Amino acid sequence: MRKRRGRDYLKLAAFLLLVAGAAYFLFFTPTGALFRTHGGRKALVGKLDVLVQAAGPLGPALFIFIYTLGVLLLPATPFTIAGAVIFGKFYGMLYNLAADTLGASISFYLGRYFLHGVARGFLESRMPWLDRKAAEEGFSVIFYLRIFWFPFIVLNYAAGATRIRFRDYLLGTVLGLLPPVFIFTYFVGAMRDALATYRRPADLLTFDLLFPVLLLVFSLFLPTLIKRFRKGRELVP
Repeated sequence: MRKRRGRDYLKLAAFLLLVAGAAYFLFFTPTGALFRTHGGRKALVGKLDVLVQAAGPLGPALFIFIYTLGVLLLPATPFTIAGAVIFGKFYGMLYNLAADTLGASISFYLGRYFLHGVARGFLESRMPWLDRKAAEEGFSVIFYLRIFWFPFIVLNYAAGATRIRFRDYLLGTVLGLLPPVFIFTYFVGAMRDALATYRRPADLLTFDLLFPVLLLVFSLFLPTLIKRFRKGRELVP
């Protein structure tokens, strides 16, 4: 028992070292600065665009690979913007969703390997109700948190530390990410297209730009609507 607990704490220490390395990269290196400013994110998108174009037909696969590795420890927003700018509204959405799903899945298993041992003891002794709810209602928990734009990296690793089943996590992630990824990618792609032909402010009042805004407003009410729908089904004999 003591030996297993020692291994769990060593895994936790290794994970914290990874987090510290990512924090150092993000806040104390020139490349990390690209993630923190508007100008830096624009430059990052440009660099990714050059790499993708140079890869030719393998460009989408390379983009998904870079995105997937990047979101293991770095913010997802610059990569999502890059997908919309490089590939446009529709293909960008598909590639962004694929990379987000892959990155979330890998992060989940990393969280399960590095954090589950320590978290299990803490949850079982301090918050057993939370661990039980995670195991029984994993899909709903993940789906609602994804819909509400809960911090991507935090949720990925935290879910792995609990007893959530991977299939519930995966399904909740895909369905929960679909609205925000589609809305964000569609809006950025539409803005790119609008700015390419921009002449006056009225040019921004187009369906392509207003549509994702309306979807964003609707998505804020989606969890409530789904909860009411599920309750209604439970009441039906």
